[in-house]
Amino acid sequence: MKRTSKAFTVTLMAIYTVILIFFFVVGYFVVDGLQIESRLDNEFAEIEYLINRDGITNTNIDIRLNNYVSEGEYLYVEMAIKDYFKDLLTECRKLNAIYEDLPLTTVLYLYNFDEDAPEFSYSKRVLSEKSNELEEIGNNLTYYFDENTIMSYAEKYNLSWYYVDYYKSMMIDDTILNENKEDIEQNIDYLLAMLDTYTDFFTFLSDNAEYWTMDEDYIYFDTDELLEEYNHYLDIINNMDFSSDFESFA
Repeated sequence: MKRTSKAFTVTLMAIYTVILIFFFVVGYFVVDGLQIESRLDNEFAEIEYLINRDGITNTNIDIRLNNYVSEGEYLYVEMAIKDYFKDLLTECRKLNAIYEDLPLTTVLYLYNFDEDAPEFSYSKRVLSEKSNELEEIGNNLTYYFDENTIMSYAEKYNLSWYYVDYYKSMMIDDTILNENKEDIEQNIDYLLAMLDTYTDFFTFLSDNAEYWTMDEDYIYFDTDELLEEYNHYLDIINNMDFSSDFESFA
């Protein structure tokens, strides 16, 4: 029986020990990583739950986005994701504020009809301002749903390749991104078209101010043609998502 030298045997044992330590460390890292990833999954699931339950105005969302549940390089992934969500949330809240804007609501529901007639300068100014805001919000939302924009948040933290891939797996789905961009563009275009219709309606009334009068309940036109055009606007507006109080003028 041949014997190996003692030195050779010790070398093999040293290599074997290093291999064992390596697998132990990698195994611990993977298990620990999976635990952190599970923690992150739960964290973002909770944020999604808050949004679905209470909408985007819930301040608990902000608390979640400004606190962190991970450590190590996962922390930078979490920070990148939450940085992105905070910026996206800001734009979404701006859009939500458009719907709740009192001046715009006043114009759309015609509570100012008596005071603003016959020129409707205030109404047209409000509509113009909100149209500009909507265009800016639409452009910003489209920007945030761009893959390069999303990845730029991770690039700020100089993540190693594994964490870049992990971040990308969390944040990038081309199908969903394209659907989101299309939805945003369609919704913004619809809202802009709606505000344009109201602007055209008030412009029609102001341009023909000398040919109509109104009392407490009704508006009266001098010609059937003007009445027909007025009713045409009513038909369009009454079929829009924003319900309007035109009944007293019909």
